[in-house]
Amino acid sequence: MKCNFLNTWCLAVCFTATIASYGQHTKATTGPVFDNIGPVYTVTHLDHKPDTSKQLKAIFDVDRKQSNPSQLNTIISSLHRYYNLHVRYGFPKEQIHLAVILHGGATKDALSTAAYQDKYKVENPNIELIKSLSEMGVEIFLCGQSMSHSGYSKADLLPEVKVALSAMTVLTVYQMDDYALIKF
Repeated sequence: MKCNFLNTWCLAVCFTATIASYGQHTKATTGPVFDNIGPVYTVTHLDHKPDTSKQLKAIFDVDRKQSNPSQLNTIISSLHRYYNLHVRYGFPKEQIHLAVILHGGATKDALSTAAYQDKYKVENPNIELIKSLSEMGVEIFLCGQSMSHSGYSKADLLPEVKVALSAMTVLTVYQMDDYALIKF
């Protein structure tokens, strides 16, 4: 009787430990593309396995801002996560084509150090996000309508940012060129 109880107890402990460890989350880490931006989780046991021979093309629609002007716009850093996630899974960087359109509340994130400092009395925390994306080949656009509505000009922007006629125009053209729309 003791042997059966002990066997059942050991089996129950092992089963519980297995279930508990299977459901635990690992820690998000950065890399391999961006070492200090864009943490992602490693996911195993995938039911949907993307074909790493495909070209990934996406346009990110970013119109939200952080309420605190000294904080990063985490939606912009989603593009860093996109790179880290897909390159880690096996997509070559050369097969990833991204663009971003900033508008609405995110218009301020495109401002140069001087313009941002003048308006918010702090340095633009998004400078490195935008610069690192531009260096990766990501096209970064600012809605000309939002820029004009906010009272800014091209001279007020970071050098990596291109002015577009409108966010609607960029989104239309990129989707016509088979870019998937990513909107948070």
